Amino acid sequence: MEAQPTVAQRGDRTDAPPATDYAIFEALYPDLRRFAAVVGDADMDPDDLVQDALVSTLHRHTLTSLDQPQAYLKRAMVNQVSNKRRRAGRFRALLPKLSQIEITIDDYPSDLTVLDELAPTDRAVIFMADVEGLPHDVVATELGLSSAAVRKRASRAREQLRGLLNEDPEVPNETSQT
Repeated sequence: MEAQPTVAQRGDRTDAPPATDYAIFEALYPDLRRFAAVVGDADMDPDDLVQDALVSTLHRHTLTSLDQPQAYLKRAMVNQVSNKRRRAGRFRALLPKLSQIEITIDDYPSDLTVLDELAPTDRAVIFMADVEGLPHDVVATELGLSSAAVRKRASRAREQLRGLLNEDPEVPNETSQT
């Protein structure tokens, strides 16, 4: 039988004595940082992503006023990564017009780089469901999606990862060296 996530892992409020925003964030930080490391693109520092999500959240709410501060912060991180990707896409579309810079591709990519091919929400779903082992209902609640959407996203993301990992990369022919 799978262990259910604890209250502290889910970030739910309890009938415990009132906590401060600092105490709530301190308890949630390790989990939020792990989540940010998976959801964020390779060039994003997880600490920066957590901080940006916290700052944007504190502009609107206090952590003590949120029913599920962890879920709210995770959703804020996913939104920030999505926004960054959207901005980067616009920039890439303009780049040929601005200059003739060549974009180089890593000669020896890691299997982890295929995660960058997934949408941030899909990476979040895969991380929470497959790595953290959370049930789809909990993942759905934390990401603001329906359970059916989480199951479908997880299935499609796994299939996409399988396809990316099974592609035959071009391997340079070592015998053709002169």
